[in-house]
Amino acid sequence: MSHDLIFNLGLAFTFISVAIFMAGKLKFSSIPFLILVGMLVGPHAPDLQGISLSLVNQTESIKLLARLGVLLMLFYLGLEFSAGKLASAGTSLIKGGTVYVSLNFLRGLAFGWLFFHSWPEAFVVAGITGISSSAIITKLLLDLKRTANSETEFILGILVFEDVFLAVYLSVLSGFLAGGGNLNAAEIIPSIIIIFGFILAIITFGRRIGSLLEPRLSVKSTESFVVIIFTLLLLTAILVETIHIAEAIGALLLGLIIAETVHSKRVIQFISPMRDLFGAVFFFSFGLEIDYRLFGDAVVITLAAVVMTVVGNILTGFLASWLAGYKARRGFNVAFTVIARGEFAVIVASIAVAAGTNELLPAFAALYVLVLSFISPVLAKNSRNFYNLYVRFVNYIKKPRANSV
Repeated sequence: MSHDLIFNLGLAFTFISVAIFMAGKLKFSSIPFLILVGMLVGPHAPDLQGISLSLVNQTESIKLLARLGVLLMLFYLGLEFSAGKLASAGTSLIKGGTVYVSLNFLRGLAFGWLFFHSWPEAFVVAGITGISSSAIITKLLLDLKRTANSETEFILGILVFEDVFLAVYLSVLSGFLAGGGNLNAAEIIPSIIIIFGFILAIITFGRRIGSLLEPRLSVKSTESFVVIIFTLLLLTAILVETIHIAEAIGALLLGLIIAETVHSKRVIQFISPMRDLFGAVFFFSFGLEIDYRLFGDAVVITLAAVVMTVVGNILTGFLASWLAGYKARRGFNVAFTVIARGEFAVIVASIAVAAGTNELLPAFAALYVLVLSFISPVLAKNSRNFYNLYVRFVNYIKKPRANSV
């Protein structure tokens, strides 16, 4: 049995290596290649002249490594900043984040109603199309070497805002699906207050928590240091899940705290290789879950949703960035980086179908995520070029006026 697990894991890493090699040769983000290769060799792989290409099984070991990948990617992103930096954004972050999340959700709600003419389905579609992928966005920031950019603080803030919104959304969604639209505010409001309070406390008092943690991390032994950091990461993930905060956001918050200590660079040095290794497993594992056979009926709504998301997200990203004080090129970087959608879309669709909603939703969610995984890296990588085009266009518009004067 253990031999089969090792063999399966060895095959998985072989195909992960192939996907990364292909992406490197084409000078493209590895994310879509990892997802696509996972689809082509996973449990739902196609048959080639009667021979199944299904070579890798989705095992608990792969799922575990994938979860660790998300934790490490978000933890690393937090280490690149600090709770103090995020707290200093203050009111501007609250304004921009609230506008971004609200407008994206309302846009998705209208889109869902247009296609399904049903409020439960519309509410599900709003969740699928309105929430960014923390994992994909983090990977893009790492690939593009933008973690040190000032606007990335705002992107971090958006991820935190979206996680708070997720907790609220899932509570309301379960009420919608189970009670036909009758929601119990007495159950939802206390959990929202707890989540808001916890995240706000971590960001506000992160520097103090870091100063308390700093002497306890002063360990000379490399082995002890790595084990302590990894244990803290896992315990934080367990803690935040008990109050219904995504474990990945817990990892991000821990990174923000440790960034306040003198040990942050040492942690980054040890975490980086694990981040890359397990992060690749996450995207490959995500591909293993996708069944391409369900795509057929979902093509039209998916293409419409992709267009709506790209155009709408760029506009809401610009507006939110402007409200947060990030203008010009930095605003473009934000707007073109936060377009990716990920695993949450597929999870929401699965929950909805299990509750008896439209059976098209899982296929739509999977294809939607896959298409955006190819588009979003291109847009993020070329945000500077789009900004240059915008500047030329503005100058062209102003030119006749200058001549007339």
